Amino acid sequence: MLFLITAENIDPGYLLPPEQSFQIIEQAVVPSFQTLAGWVSEGKAKGGVFPGERGGAMVVEASSLEDLDSMMNQLPFFGLVKWQVKALMPFQAVVQQLPQYIAGARQMMQGGGRPS
Repeated sequence: MLFLITAENIDPGYLLPPEQSFQIIEQAVVPSFQTLAGWVSEGKAKGGVFPGERGGAMVVEASSLEDLDSMMNQLPFFGLVKWQVKALMPFQAVVQQLPQYIAGARQMMQGGGRPS
């Protein structure tokens, strides 16, 4: 299964002193990006960050929703980032389904709008 995942940093604003911010970067952000880079090198994901922003996007391949959840929870900055996850249907599946949709719609139109 393919998933489109976008991420946006949750900015704590000025609530954290600089030294604590540096610790978060060293202990959560850097290791998370190392994990993400590993996923890319393993062929599990493709993506990157938005230049000049604190967010990014990736397409991840996972065998199930549970597998994806497990992967995402491995990221040390998982709880520090706002995530949006959308399942992707492969183009080939759409190619196979569209003729069926059209045939069904034509059949409904011929039957006065009711499925026969």
